[in-house]
Amino acid sequence: MSAYLISGQLRREKKKELSQLKSFVKNFWFHEDVDRVYGGGLEDNICHKMISEASDKIKQLEEELSKPSLDILRDNKLNELGI
Repeated sequence: MSAYLISGQLRREKKKELSQLKSFVKNFWFHEDVDRVYGGGLEDNICHKMISEASDKIKQLEEELSKPSLDILRDNKLNELGI
């Protein structure tokens, strides 16, 4: 029995996506600065929008991955009621 609502292959896929998004946010400005040095790069408002969207997706995935399984929730409720 898994301790989390999402388990197995789906959990691994979501954790991989979460890891990639965190890496994207962490390294974004480094790569953007390099692009700007060579004459490319994006406008600041587009950069901030991309970071904001990635951060929102990170929060969503972290919430999904932290939800306990229904069995754990049921056991906790039974313990609270003293059953």
